[in-house]
Amino acid sequence: MNKPFSNLINKDKNTSLSKKLPLNKGSKKSKPLIIFGTILSLSSIFLLLFTINNKFG
Repeated sequence: MNKPFSNLINKDKNTSLSKKLPLNKGSKKSKPLIIFGTILSLSSIFLLLFTINNKFG
């Protein structure tokens, strides 16, 4: 039976886990997604506060 995370176990004490894993550099799609997510989050918070103010204020 194959252990699912056996390749992540550090068998050699001289090498660290961070050296085995590839470096994840930001892709071209990540920056627009972060900007879109920020705008969406801020607009939803604004709409929530606006709704609460109209309903209970």
